[in-house]
Amino acid sequence: METINMADLEALIAQTPPPGGKALEDLEQGVWNRVAIRRAQDRERRLRLAALCVAAGIGGIAGGVSAPASAPGPSELSIFSPRMAATPLDVRNLLG
Repeated sequence: METINMADLEALIAQTPPPGGKALEDLEQGVWNRVAIRRAQDRERRLRLAALCVAAGIGGIAGGVSAPASAPGPSELSIFSPRMAATPLDVRNLLG
């Protein structure tokens, strides 16, 4: 069995290419690019949430303003409503 001394080991390390063929030179820039993308996604998400809240608020206000002031009276066809079908017969006679 052959023994390897430290000088040979250092020479082998120096000759070995980095794994994947990429150097660490682009690592920092890649990290900052991913950070910028993540921040842009967070801003977009907050903007969408704000737009949704504004739309819901406008819809609630518009619905409250346009709601009828008084409830409509009973119509002639109320006898066929599910509420009337669930009432007992003696109460139906009183209601007409």
